[in-house]
Amino acid sequence: AARPAYLLEGQQTLMRGLEGTGQLKRAIEYLPNDEELAKRKREGKGLTRPENAVLLAYAKLNLFDELCASALPDDPFYAKVLQTYFPQVLNQTYPGFVAQHALKREIIATCVTNAVVNRMGATFVHFLANEASCNAADVVGAYTLAREVFDLENIWDRIDELDGKVPTSLQLGLLAQLSAIAQRASRWMLRHRGQGDLPSMIARYQPAAAQLRAHIDQWLPAEARDQWQAASAELVQAGVDAQLADDLTVLDHLYPVLDLVDVAAKGDSSLEQAARTYFGVDHALDLGQWRAIIAKLPTDTLWQTQARASARDDAYSITSQIVQWLLGEKQTLEQWREHHGKTIDRVNTMRESIAGAAPDLAPVSVALRELRQLV
Repeated sequence: AARPAYLLEGQQTLMRGLEGTGQLKRAIEYLPNDEELAKRKREGKGLTRPENAVLLAYAKLNLFDELCASALPDDPFYAKVLQTYFPQVLNQTYPGFVAQHALKREIIATCVTNAVVNRMGATFVHFLANEASCNAADVVGAYTLAREVFDLENIWDRIDELDGKVPTSLQLGLLAQLSAIAQRASRWMLRHRGQGDLPSMIARYQPAAAQLRAHIDQWLPAEARDQWQAASAELVQAGVDAQLADDLTVLDHLYPVLDLVDVAAKGDSSLEQAARTYFGVDHALDLGQWRAIIAKLPTDTLWQTQARASARDDAYSITSQIVQWLLGEKQTLEQWREHHGKTIDRVNTMRESIAGAAPDLAPVSVALRELRQLV
């Protein structure tokens, strides 16, 4: 409800999908038809709160059905969901009965559905499933992995505790920021699905994320560290707890760990070496500014939203490819910068030109093509 215009087209696509499977009749539920939605889009309006509530309920019903039809409720990783559903005394006294409960699959599917949709919204699963050509269980698995690797639930809980302590607009902004990170990480996980089960994937990436978080102060270049601390200080000034502000604003710097784990393994390097090289390349190309430019691209349609996400993913991917080459060839950052000096200068000039113009995907696409020449 806080971002009605941004989500409207995704909600429309979800309603069409539910209608296509016979699960929803908009007229019966007093949900707007396509003509009304087009009018609201022109006026910059979205669904009302009651309409949002109805669509949220249908999204949960649909996800529940899809999860029950999948193998996800049988995954041993989600057994703890069943345990948290029952009082602890029952788990301790009758663990066998709990594990063999007749409604085990339905309970797990219900709890997982509520956890995902309540945190990420009604359109999240449907949007990513269509984008990645996968099923709902794949999206939920990717989201679960992202949540575990970056300890997102802990941050969500602490943002929830800000009720009445900070302005509502700020709290909603923090939730949107965290959801954006979760969606970005989930998209990455979907691109790399099939590498193993959830426990093995968590064991691969979670310790690296914790290690990077513990050393981020030392491994980040001074300018990037100052920018992170400035962003954190701004939240503290607004009334956010200092530790929460740090943990939330640092996520943009932790996100690359998903690539760094694989890059370090392929280059026979330590996580520290991969991270320092990555942040060095990021600083040399001022990719933080590029990501800021990409973030301003229009998202009036789903195509524009996907194009912006692809452009941002490309920026991260190009950096990882450069780092992988540097580590594999045992080249220093200084040697790389000297060899590509002219291209780097040209890209930086393009960035300054684009930054002063209206947000447009075309020049960003050209710039990304130039960046690829640095790989």
